[in-house]
Amino acid sequence: MIKWLLTLLLPLVAASHILASEVNVDSLKATLIELSLNDAARIEPLVELANFYLYLNPKKTVHYATQALALSKRHNNIFNKAKTLRLLGQAEMYQGLNQEAFAHLNQAIESANASENFHLISVANRAMGVFYELLIDHENAIKYYIEALKFAKLGDKKEDLAMVFNNLGNVLNSQNDHINAAKYFEQSIDINTELNDIEMKMNASVGLSVSFLKSGKLLKAQSLLEKVISKPSLISDFTFSEASVNLAHVYKLSKEFSSAKSLYKFVINDEKGSAYPPAVAAAYLGLGEILIQTNQIKEAVDIYQKGIIEVKDKISVESEMALYENLAKLELSQGNFEAAATIQSEYIERRNQIQPLMQEGIVQKLENQLQMERDYIKLQNQLLISERESRHSSLYLFAVIVFSLISLVLFLILMLRKQVISRLEATNITLKKASETDPLTGIGNRRFLENKINSFKGKDIQMAFLLLDIDHFKDINDNFGHDAGDVILVAIADTIKRLCRKDDLLARIGGEEFVILNMNSNEESAYLFAERVRVCVEGLARSFEATVTTSIGVALGNMKKASYDDLYKQADIALYSAKDQGRNKVLLYSKQNALRMIK
Repeated sequence: MIKWLLTLLLPLVAASHILASEVNVDSLKATLIELSLNDAARIEPLVELANFYLYLNPKKTVHYATQALALSKRHNNIFNKAKTLRLLGQAEMYQGLNQEAFAHLNQAIESANASENFHLISVANRAMGVFYELLIDHENAIKYYIEALKFAKLGDKKEDLAMVFNNLGNVLNSQNDHINAAKYFEQSIDINTELNDIEMKMNASVGLSVSFLKSGKLLKAQSLLEKVISKPSLISDFTFSEASVNLAHVYKLSKEFSSAKSLYKFVINDEKGSAYPPAVAAAYLGLGEILIQTNQIKEAVDIYQKGIIEVKDKISVESEMALYENLAKLELSQGNFEAAATIQSEYIERRNQIQPLMQEGIVQKLENQLQMERDYIKLQNQLLISERESRHSSLYLFAVIVFSLISLVLFLILMLRKQVISRLEATNITLKKASETDPLTGIGNRRFLENKINSFKGKDIQMAFLLLDIDHFKDINDNFGHDAGDVILVAIADTIKRLCRKDDLLARIGGEEFVILNMNSNEESAYLFAERVRVCVEGLARSFEATVTTSIGVALGNMKKASYDDLYKQADIALYSAKDQGRNKVLLYSKQNALRMIK
């Protein structure tokens, strides 16, 4: 189950690992001791230490990043705020603290957008993509990777582009699109060759080998992996560790069990071989599979148990859960129902401790487990029928008692699972609502808006897409403070809510950008509604002397064929024209202002 993880984090890991090798930890800590707690000069060493410990000890990263974040906010350092939020989110993600990670990575993207630094925006979106990929939400992962790719292309750092190509290759491998995954890895290899970055070139080569491995091209994968492993002094321990476990997979699939076992044990036990925690988890799973195939069941049980202990809190929760699942299935296949029930109880308890953001996948897994348990109950009933026909009444009575006890235990487990599913579903509803709500204004966010538009697709509904931007909002923040800016944002949101009809939708999609979906609207009614909004915003009460105005771009569409991106693009063109004509205006999208934008 976790083979897809083997190249997922390496681009981020490897980059951090290289930076970490250049960090003098003792010197940085000494610098912090010399500086006062409120000194802005503490931010840089704190960020460096947070980055250094990200993959070695995520808890320490949280410790240093939290301090750096507080100072960045205090000194209004938006650049370092974005960096520390991203590091904090990643560190929480690697500890399975998914709700906290989700919140901080979202804030990192917002801060990066505010900084207008293409590198920061690309890295923040890429980290969120990794977050969703760890949760096996490939649709959202690809969405954030594409966003990261867009800003990587706008920036001047080719290494950002190579990193995103790696991530896209990984997620496509997970979806069994190995041909296109290989194309992305090959592009990454070309860029890193141009940059003379041997480490990342070898890292991308490992990703390419996974494409070959999953598509059954074992000889190609083996040749590429052996080439990577032959250069240990030129690559990081992370890349060496991941390449080693993939080569072990090749040997296993080629039925070269002796070579595979030897290499799996190397990854588990050797200091360099075990540098990459997901590779260690994969080694435990791979070694367990070989032991099962060679009928060494007791040894396989021991390996899975050791693996669970070894990887807990070190890697993605899915890797840990895969070991639990394999161990439970193995115990069940051997008729060890009590041991299997204990393992499944630990599995549920562990899931509840980690509290992942995405619950749907967990519910599905629990339902699959329930079905498996029902199948075992059915099997036991069949055995009972067979025993009733037996001539040995004493054995028959004994079997009835044993099987009845087993059935009772399984029935209790079923009841427990149903309760867990109900709790998970309730939690999922709460989390979904939170993920679609803007925390400042209490209205919907961009995710809420996209989901609503997707739900309307194919329906014959004429509507208007109003894109609203507060004029000179940066000047308000600069002259009167961010608190005043927040008050204005909340007041505008409340004003628009009062103006909206029952079926209209309102969302805040960026710093000072709002979108209104004016349902069942034509050009005239949309323009009149937008004018009411503009006039009401201009008339808002405020605690400072500057006037607050807004510019609004309006695009019309029908839900049968409309998409969020097309509507946003058209409304944005109209908004740009409104600002170009002096601001505090409402303009409808037309081909004329579109041509003007192009020129």
